[in-house]
Amino acid sequence: MIENKLIPIIRAGIAAAFLASVSGCTTAELAIDFAKKQKNKEKQAEAQQIVANPHYKIGNPYQIAGIWYYPDRDLTYDKTGIASWYGDEFGGKMTANGEIFDPALVSAAHKTLPMPSVVRVTNLDNGKSLVVRVNDRGPYVSGRIIDMSREGARLLGFKDQGIARVRVKLLVEQSLRLEELARNGEFPLLSETTGPLPETTAAGKPSVSLSARTTRANPQKKKSGESALDLLSHSRSGNVINTEPQVTDIWIQVGAFHSEDNAKNLLTNFADLKKGSVLETIKDGRVLYRARLGPIQTVEQADSLLKQIYSRGFDGADIVVE
Repeated sequence: MIENKLIPIIRAGIAAAFLASVSGCTTAELAIDFAKKQKNKEKQAEAQQIVANPHYKIGNPYQIAGIWYYPDRDLTYDKTGIASWYGDEFGGKMTANGEIFDPALVSAAHKTLPMPSVVRVTNLDNGKSLVVRVNDRGPYVSGRIIDMSREGARLLGFKDQGIARVRVKLLVEQSLRLEELARNGEFPLLSETTGPLPETTAAGKPSVSLSARTTRANPQKKKSGESALDLLSHSRSGNVINTEPQVTDIWIQVGAFHSEDNAKNLLTNFADLKKGSVLETIKDGRVLYRARLGPIQTVEQADSLLKQIYSRGFDGADIVVE
């Protein structure tokens, strides 16, 4: 009787020893491997359950990590900053406007622009420029202006570096075309937007200056002869436009005012952190005084300084490059 009872136990022990010897794995390693496989199965099942529900969206003000963001249909949007990218960990998940994110396609996430809309993103370090469709919200790392898809970052030449100094400019005609299509329930990729663009009457041509008072002279910028339609045509074929690289400095803009005195007064709040200056620009035909700290040598230093500024309650501050 005792021998009969021991037989199953002995067999189980032999089987366990055999499996361990064949796989070369410990019990813990086998458990980890099983957990990983189970997690992958759950992800696949979750992806199969996600159903796209695309819609045109601007959205209401929202708060992330204590910072408020204010979505806006700003047709004059033209700013500089630091770009980042996101990839496979978000693949197959729903974007903020109900589409399905594919890191292998050119797309981008922005904190405030309408979805979908179209922007021209230019890597100022290498001059590579690409027309991109915005269909998600982000990035929510402080001091980042736009989050490119993996493919977008690769084409712009900063996938390996992770970040890049960029200029982001809204393309009005293309954005209005996508808005019109979206309101009619159509959400084509840029390569599919072959129809005529809607007629628009501009109230005035915005004047945007990217000059800055820096410690070194910036090279003269070359004016691009590419029209918005030319840019869209290039994006359809997946081509990157090569422009002149630009030498830039990093700044933190803490505010912008129509009064120079207000801009100067604001800078006194940060005199112990970094030297500041006021930059005069023209926006919508009016003089605008931008209060900035800098120049700053590295993105890491700018990130650290930005956190200190946030801690003093100035969460509207942001990193710019010029």
